This record gives sequence, C-alpha cells and structure tokens, in this order.
Amino acid sequence: MKRLSTIGWYELLAIQMLYAGASAGFIYPSFIVRSTEGAYWIPLTIWAAGAIVSSWIYSRLLTQLKGEKLLQRIHASIGVVLTCIICLPVLLFLFAALVIMLRAYTEVITMTMLPTTPISFLNGMLLAPAALALSGVMPIVRAARVFFLLTLLLSLVLLIVGLSDVHWTLGAPWIRTNGDFFYDKGFYAGSFIWMGFVITSFIGPYTRQSARVALGSYIIAILCTLPLIASYIYLPIMTFGRDLSKRLTVPVISKMDSVSHYWVLFENLTAIFVSVTMFYILVIMALKMHVIGEMFSTLMPRANRPVIYAGALLAVYAAATLVTSWREIESITIITIGIRLYVMFIFPLLGLLAVAYGRRAGKDEGI
Repeated sequence: MKRLSTIGWYELLAIQMLYAGASAGFIYPSFIVRSTEGAYWIPLTIWAAGAIVSSWIYSRLLTQLKGEKLLQRIHASIGVVLTCIICLPVLLFLFAALVIMLRAYTEVITMTMLPTTPISFLNGMLLAPAALALSGVMPIVRAARVFFLLTLLLSLVLLIVGLSDVHWTLGAPWIRTNGDFFYDKGFYAGSFIWMGFVITSFIGPYTRQSARVALGSYIIAILCTLPLIASYIYLPIMTFGRDLSKRLTVPVISKMDSVSHYWVLFENLTAIFVSVTMFYILVIMALKMHVIGEMFSTLMPRANRPVIYAGALLAVYAAATLVTSWREIESITIITIGIRLYVMFIFPLLGLLAVAYGRRAGKDEGI
C-alpha cells in the first residue's frame, strides 16, 4: 500500500507562514526599500503573483506523484545521473539559503543583544535544527504547529505596537510607480521570501488531492503574510522616511528599537522581535536541513543518515563562519538570484518532463 502524506492543510499553512516570518524580517526590507522610488506594495504583489504561478507549476508536478515523494519519482523516471544534474541547483539553493538565514540571524544578534559574542559560537545554534531534521519530518511539523500559534500572536502584538508612532504621510506614494524596480537587483534578490512552496514540495509524498490542498494552503498563506511582509517594509518607512530607511542595515530592527512609550510593558522590543524570529528560523532551517538529507538519502541510499546530516551541518557552519560582514550576506543573496529563479520556475518544468518521460517509458510501473 502506498504511503500517503500525513501533513494536512493546517500544517502546510503553518510552515508557509513560518517561512515568510523567518525570511522577511532582516535582509528583505532593505532590498525592496532600495529598489524603487514608487509604491512598495507593487513589487510585493508582483512577486506574490509570481510565487502563485510557481506553486501552481509545482502542484501540477506533485499531482503526478501518486503517493510518492518528488525526488523518488524523478529518480525512478530518469535515473541517478540526470536527477543529480537537475537537482544540483536545488541543493545549492538550499545550502545558500541556510548559510544566509543562519548568518543574517547571528549578525542581528550581535547587533542587538550579544555584541561581544563570537560569530563562530552563535553559529552553533545550527545544532538544534540539525538534530530536529535528523529526527524526521513529523517532529518538525509538530514543532511548526506549536511555534506558529506562538509566533503569530507575538508578531501581531509587535506590529500593532509599532504602529503607535508612525507618520502615514511618509509612506507615500501609495499608488504611483514607474517600474524602476525591474532594473534593480534588489527586486530579484528578494525572491527568496516567496519560495516556501519549494520546501514543502520535497518534505513528503503527495497524491492528486494532497497536492491541491498544498496549493490552496500556500495561496492562503501568501494572502495572510502579505500584510506582515508589507509591515516590515512600511513601518520603518513611516517612522524614519525613505531616505534614512535606505541607509539602515536592518530597518525593522531600527524601527523596533525606536518604539518608546510609557505604556509599553516591555522596554526592549528589539530583543523580543529577535527572540520571536528565532522560533521562525529554527523550524525553517530544520526543514531545509531535512530536505538536504532526503536528497542525499535518495540519490545515495547506502549513505548513513547521521553522517549525511553531520556533513551538512559542518558545511553550513563553516560557510556561515567564513562570511564576515553584512555586505557579504547581501552579496551572496544577489549572486544566487539565478539559482532561485531556476528552482522556482525551471526545475518544476523539468520535473514534469522527467515524470512524463518515465510514464511513457514505463519506468513508473509498480511505484
């Protein structure tokens, strides 16, 4: 009997929203703020539409799996060599995304709370996601359900408090745009925030029905997280203005640090924001580590799973430790634009061709 996915729409929704929360708070706002002189919500909605198109292509691929995992079906259809070729950019994307996420978060910790702590020590937080990834996908999913309820409430409270000292006129223009962001690398560098569906496509088996459920949960997650993402951009703008916000390294952190009211219960909102983001990041890094482990386990079935995760842990840790500044983090994000566009749009199309070839060649019989 085929093993079907046990991940429901609520779990998928939680994962997608956690992904946005882990990705939107640090590097993304500065990219968008610098990319245009017009309305910021326009490039946001354009990328959201692109993400829906990408997730629809992935869902078409997932409907062909018949209760199997994505990588297993591709491997069965075209063999290990071609699978390695088309999956190499996916592996590079996951590796770079882990390095960027880990290094950006540890950099923010040194900026806000632990300025004298070595980065090499802070990067050791990767141990927790690696251990969770090794335990399997369902422990990660259960953690996502718990963290989602906690982080959603705390994030809403922080954003509401952040609205208390904004000047709405600074957010103008609200409608005008000339499309200048299409010529800016920051617009394309921000693509990483819209790739949550890629991660969930690899974490479990799918049927036609579960693929449709996954697509629906992702579209709902995009609609729900658009206000959150927009808040990370507009709150600093409506507090400091456009010119100053463009010069800030992490606009959201500066915004939280500027909130000072006698009626606010907690004095250091920045520390709370960074702590809440940790819950987002732990789950998403564990998912990415799990996908890397699944890829190696599928392509090298004789490899020892703990060894795979230990190797991934050491590789990500070493790369993140070698990144010495925030400018390098931004540079890596820009350099990997092409890989992310491949993973969003080209890979699922190649996957559809691979599955179609396997079906025509009769290689999926008995799967």
